[in-house]
Amino acid sequence: MELVQPELADLVALDSRCFSDPYSEVLWHSYLERPKRFYVCGFCRERTLVGYACFSVLEPEAELLRVGVLPEYRSAGIAYAGLAAAQQQLASNGIERLLLEVRESNQAARKLYQSLGYVNDGRRCGYYPSEADRPAEDALLLSLNLK
Repeated sequence: MELVQPELADLVALDSRCFSDPYSEVLWHSYLERPKRFYVCGFCRERTLVGYACFSVLEPEAELLRVGVLPEYRSAGIAYAGLAAAQQQLASNGIERLLLEVRESNQAARKLYQSLGYVNDGRRCGYYPSEADRPAEDALLLSLNLK
C-alpha cells in the first residue's frame, strides 16, 4: 500500500464519496495545514487514490478520527493495508499508542480494528446521537500499543 499526502480537493471529493456526512472543506484544510497536530494520509492502489485516514496527534498518542475507502474498493483489504502502513509511519515518528471510537453496531469496522490488534478499553454510553428511527448508540473505545 502506498501512502501519499492527498491534495485538499482530492480529499474533499474522496470523503464525500465515502460518507453521507462528509467533513467540510474548511475542516479538511485545517487538518492539512497543521501536519504536526494532524496526520492525514491517502491510500493509493495502482496510483489511484482510493482511501484515506486522518489522525489527531498528541505525542506520544494519536487518535484515529476517520478512515474511508471508496465504495467500489471496499472488502479488498485497502483499509487494512492503509491503516497498517499508517500505523508503521506513526510509530516511526514516536507515536506509542493509537486510540479510536467506533459504533458498537459497526461490525465491519470492529472486525478490521481487531485484525489490526486493537483491544477494547471501554465504552461511551449514548455517544452517537439518535437518528430518526434509532436510539442513541454507544461508542466502543479501542486502543493499540505500537511500542
